[in-house]
Amino acid sequence: MDIGVGYGAQRPRLGRQLARARNRTKLGAALLLLCVLWLLFGRKKPVAQEPAQEPNDVQSLIQEREIRRENIRYLNFGRPFVNPATLALINYDNGGNMVMKKDSDYVRLVSERPNSVGYVFSRLPVSLQDADSFEAIVDFKIHGQQTRISLIGDGMAFWLTSQPLSQGDMFGMQNDYHGLAVIVDTFKNTPGKMRGNRGANSFPRVSIQSNNGFAGKYNKDDDGTTTELGSCALHRAYNTPVDVPSRMRVRYIRSSGYFSVEFDLLGNDNWKTCFSTTDLAASLVPETPYVGVSAETGELFHNVDLYGIEVNSLKDASGRPVQSIDALIDRLDDKIDAETKQHEAKRRHRRFNKPKKNARRRSASRLRRAEQRAKQLNKELYNDERGAIGYFFNLLWRLFKYALYTAMFVVLAYIGLLGYRVYRDKRKRRNQRGLL
Repeated sequence: MDIGVGYGAQRPRLGRQLARARNRTKLGAALLLLCVLWLLFGRKKPVAQEPAQEPNDVQSLIQEREIRRENIRYLNFGRPFVNPATLALINYDNGGNMVMKKDSDYVRLVSERPNSVGYVFSRLPVSLQDADSFEAIVDFKIHGQQTRISLIGDGMAFWLTSQPLSQGDMFGMQNDYHGLAVIVDTFKNTPGKMRGNRGANSFPRVSIQSNNGFAGKYNKDDDGTTTELGSCALHRAYNTPVDVPSRMRVRYIRSSGYFSVEFDLLGNDNWKTCFSTTDLAASLVPETPYVGVSAETGELFHNVDLYGIEVNSLKDASGRPVQSIDALIDRLDDKIDAETKQHEAKRRHRRFNKPKKNARRRSASRLRRAEQRAKQLNKELYNDERGAIGYFFNLLWRLFKYALYTAMFVVLAYIGLLGYRVYRDKRKRRNQRGLL
């Protein structure tokens, strides 16, 4: 009786070769599939949030004269910098290694040498009547001979504090301050990549920090990423390709919790928003804050030049401090709507076609603000700007990814099993040939 291959009989040589080829083909196909899946789903693109050029409600109100700027002269810092009668800085005190040349357009907070500190701090705080709504504009320049961005440090900071600070180890100032700091950090202390933190891997970067007098709250080892209120990447701030200084603008409106940080790196009035919020706790900014700018170098260094500081109070059309951005925007929208209606009425030349009062078109800025509020609410409720739908699709995507990872694990296990079986069969055949 012919029972075929088995029971001690060996497969033909051609059959064994085909079986081996099939196993190798399966193994190669599985490895190729794993590579494709890794390329599609395993790699993560680095996230670094750069300052975004977006519509600015406050700037729109200023341009439309719904908000007026009033300069606070006793907080100005600029040429000629020094009072010739006293030979002291005008409105500000300085410390550290700051240097200044005669008839220069700037003061140099730190130079290209290691372990330097330089700072200026206002002698007087923002007054109580102006501190509820104000802006500060800082003109600065970070530059040096070093061309490799990874070989510069440490950076500069803008301060709003309850009192003038003393020299310390947090970008030149004491770290147990009361108030708010906007840090331009030029050196990365955190080893490796930090996932899930926007801008944490792109330097220079901006970090907004707050403190209520606790020493050591800011952690240099992680660049303050665990305590920051917000951040953004600012990697074009070093050695800008223009001779004019870069600009930082900080705006604060206490009653509405509005706080924003913007940058104009090329000095051409092309402002980009780094951070903006409408729910900043009033306790984070002192009632009458002092204004300061500091810089620091470590083992690595660069120049930090300060060209000027300008502080303005923000008033509404009646001369009172700005209380509500939304109310002013609504008033501006009403004015825009009225002008639009008049323009449309002139074009029609017929009064009966005039739109009804209760059917007025909402302006683009009002729609945009409503959309932003909806996105913020959705993010708070569902951790996704798209709301419940976005949360549902994110959940489906996560389930799909987990299913793929499970399938990849099964494929790997199957490949391992195939390899073990091939190895076991080879040993068995080798042992059988040895016995014969």
